[in-house]
Parts: sequence; structure tokens; C-alpha cells
Amino acid sequence: MAERIKAREQIPMPDAAQVGRAIRLTYAQMMLFAIFAASTGGMFLVGFAMELGAGNVLLGVMAGVPQAFVIGQFLAAYVVERGVSRKKITVVFSFLWPLSWFLVAIIAFFGEAMGTGGRMAVLIGVICLVTLSAQFVTNARQSWIGELIPAGRRGRFFGYCSLFGGIVGSAFAIVEGGLLDRIESYGLVAFMGLFFFGAVFGLVFAALHIPQPDCPLPGEGKKPAFWALARETLRNRQFVLLAFVNAVLAMTSIAAPFGNAYCLRDVGVSFFGLGVLNSIFVAAMLLSSAYWGKLADRFGCRPILILGLLLMAPCSVTWLFIPSGSPQRAYMLMPLSNFVAGLGSAAVGISLQSMMYKLSRPEGRSVQFATYNVFVTLASLPMPILGGWLVTHLEGAGYAVDLRLTFYLWSAFVLAAAALAWFLHEPESMRTRALVFSYFPNQLARFWGFVASRPLLFFSAPAPRDRRPK
Repeated sequence: MAERIKAREQIPMPDAAQVGRAIRLTYAQMMLFAIFAASTGGMFLVGFAMELGAGNVLLGVMAGVPQAFVIGQFLAAYVVERGVSRKKITVVFSFLWPLSWFLVAIIAFFGEAMGTGGRMAVLIGVICLVTLSAQFVTNARQSWIGELIPAGRRGRFFGYCSLFGGIVGSAFAIVEGGLLDRIESYGLVAFMGLFFFGAVFGLVFAALHIPQPDCPLPGEGKKPAFWALARETLRNRQFVLLAFVNAVLAMTSIAAPFGNAYCLRDVGVSFFGLGVLNSIFVAAMLLSSAYWGKLADRFGCRPILILGLLLMAPCSVTWLFIPSGSPQRAYMLMPLSNFVAGLGSAAVGISLQSMMYKLSRPEGRSVQFATYNVFVTLASLPMPILGGWLVTHLEGAGYAVDLRLTFYLWSAFVLAAAALAWFLHEPESMRTRALVFSYFPNQLARFWGFVASRPLLFFSAPAPRDRRPK
């Protein structure tokens, strides 16, 4: 133990040049990770599961059960606080993350003999391994970022990460969706080709962690016990309240796998069409992420969080007008709701990330984040299973419901999170009402004043110059 603490203290703090290079490498990583995530998740994962024969309940199980492995964050935090390099943890498990996807090949070789249940068991097992690896990466990397990125740049940093990753991810989702529509006749092979393609980019994402500088853990050489740090986390009331806000928001996973399933199976939207619709959501995030990040740095995270939640909440009303078998209505109505939801989602994501660092202490941050993330994820774990069971049960009982019921419940949880976020306290932050009714109207008035004044400059004559000799 003493040797590990000594080794930890010998890690130098990176200089400004190293931090700048790490930020640039992280932006590149976000683009690579976006390709990996777009190719192995979202509508393609749901489509693959439905190709295997999964119904609503199995889709919910696939989305919910792997989240139980969030408990791995406690193990990751324990290892970090014992002095193991956060960089080493991140590198090792970020390689295991994409490599896990190659196990899907088992379905190609033995799928016919396994049946729907066996094939889904293999797929869920792979997702569980992927999730467990992601917990180590998430915990170690989040703690690492806490010391690597200066506090005054975190809002913009997270905003640009969303920007660069979103551009690439949405572009690949559209292209891959169009390609999958063309080769869908190949069945499982077409989906697995996408998974393996994305895993290659995931490996490059992992490799770019290697040239980034490590950071020493904050605090003195002697570290308190793991459970002492956990108890100290629970005494941080504002941090706990933020975790409750995020947990209620995470319960929106009751609709998580069913948006893509409803569009693909019930409405009849193609993979390419769904990719385009989803890209509108991403485009809104891209256009606003950097802006929300700057506002969070300037006015505080709390008002941005509340505003983002209030933007997201009414978006599910659109689904009232998109019944089964009406792809034209989906193409007509979803762009606006996806755009507004994307604006709100960007604000919520950036403000939550930044506020986690603001309300946590540098010492023992890995334990604080592990406690936070485990609580939030366990709160959301049963929700997809509950959503699939609820719709299936009500349909079987003769009620005229479909998957859209989960979308309306999604809005209820978003509103509940907004109400709870109102009790958060952030020193020196602007009030949400002042932001909405004062700052934004003033900015809009300045913008229109600037636009209106440009034509007048064209017609106004320049002031005469005094040509008399001095």
C-alpha cells in the first residue's frame, strides 16, 4: 500500500501544453466513440434484437438487466482510491469494451441451434460485459477528467465533446441506416457486420487514451477508508439531491428501447428514415451544446438544467398524432419535436455533468461518482422491463394501448425531475426566471436590432472628411 501511495505521489501534474493536447485528443476520441456507439447501439441494436425474435418484454430485459452491472463502479472506485493509476484502468477497460462485441459472432455460428431465447441470452450477456467494462472506464475517466480539465473550461469542454461526437455519430447513423436497408435481406450477418465495423473504431478510441497524461489523486498521501468516503458523500446534501434529480430523470428509460421499436415495427419507418429523424435530434444538440456550455459557465448550471427539462417535457405529445402504419405522419411531425428535445437534452446533459464536478469534492471523487452513478442507474434499471411488461399486459387485458404509453410516462418523469431540480442550490447562479424573461429577450432584441440596422448602413452617407491642411 505504501508503495502504491508513493508511486501515486510521483505522478506529476500535467502542464498547460499537455492539457491542451489531451483536450484535442479527447475531441478526436468523441468522434471515434460516436461511430462505435452509432454502429453498436440505438436503432441497430433494437433492430438486431427484433431480428432475433424479441418482443416488448425481451426488449425491456435487454435494456434493463445489463444496468445491474453498474455496481462495478464501486469496485473501480475502490481500485482508484487504493492508488492504481486511473489512466491504466481507463486504457485496459476501454479496450475490453469494443472487444466484447466480437462475441456476438457466437450467434452467427450457433444461432440456429439456440432458438430465440438462447440467442437473446448471448446478446444480453455481451451487453452485460460491455456495460461492466464501461463502468470502469466511466468512473476512472470521470475522476481523471476532474483534475485534467480546468474547472472554468468544463462547460465548454463537455459542449464541444457533444458537438464533435454528435456530428460524426448522426452522419454515420444515416449512412449506415441506408446501407442496412439495402442489405437487410442478409439478416443477422448485416447487423453483425455493423457491430464489427463499429468495434474497430472503438479500439482506436481506446488507443488514444495512451498518449494522454495521467494526474495524481488530490489530497495527502494518507487516504481515508473507502466506506468513510462513501458516508462522506451521503452527507453532501446538494450532491445527493442532484443524484435524486438525475435518478428521476433516468426513470425515463421506461421508454428507452421502445421509440426505435415503435418506429421500425409499428409505424413502418425505414432504418434510413429513422436515422434522418434521429439526426435532427442530434443536430439540435450540436447547434446548442457549445452555447449551453458557455451559459452554464457564465450563469450557473441550475437554471440551464431546469430550462432544458422544461423544453423536453412536452415533446411526447407529438406521439398522439402518429398511430401505427403512418410513416408519413412520423416524417411530418417528428422533426420539430426531435429538434426541441435535442435542445433540451443538450442543456440537461451539459449542466448535469458540470454540476457533478461543482458539487463534489476533489478528494475521493471516484467514490462520490461511483455512489452517484450506481444510485442513478439502479433507479432506472427496472424501468425498461416495466415498460415492456406494462404495455404487453394491458394489451393482453383488452386495453387499446401501444408502446406510446411509455412515451407519455417519459414526460411525467421529466416534469418530476424539473420540479425536484428547483430545490437545488448553486452559489452565484442566475435564477431560471431571470434567464428566461430577462436575458433571452434582451439577447433576442439585440440580435434583431443588429439585423435591422445592417440595411440602414447601406443607405446612410459617410460623414464628410475635413480636407483642409493642418
